[in-house]
Amino acid sequence: MAGNGKVIEQAQILTTHNLATLVHRVGITSGPGGWYGLALRCFAAVCRLTARLENHRRPMTTVKDAAYAWRQMLFHLSLCDPSELASAPERLAEEGARHPAHVAARLAPALAGLRLVADGGRFGPDGSAEGGRARRFLGWSTDGHWLLTPEASRRGPARRPGP
Repeated sequence: MAGNGKVIEQAQILTTHNLATLVHRVGITSGPGGWYGLALRCFAAVCRLTARLENHRRPMTTVKDAAYAWRQMLFHLSLCDPSELASAPERLAEEGARHPAHVAARLAPALAGLRLVADGGRFGPDGSAEGGRARRFLGWSTDGHWLLTPEASRRGPARRPGP
């Protein structure tokens, strides 16, 4: 079932969840707070959902919901102006730090992945980069989700690599 879920998730990313091209064509606007405000609200939902993972008996549904919220956040960020987009990784990390420590620790690889792609980098075929420090945030996994590993709740906050 998880293998099928992974395929469906990829199809959703490529089709139904890829609405950015329609926004401009149809003339949809973000409303108060702008696209950036909507992205921040989505990330707050990601944080709330991630907070529920601590000692959760059946966490995969919550991981999938958090991944959906993450993709909505990426959609909204894709519509932001360049200055907002440039500051997004740091502002999102600040928001994550307002939640319990295990939330920031668990989300650190996803935020490092966001920084990676914002800086023009790419993930490897396994969905990670920088030795696993940066990760693509998807909801489905056939071999255990990285967000649920024991070290996920103990890892330090994401940091930019030095010069």
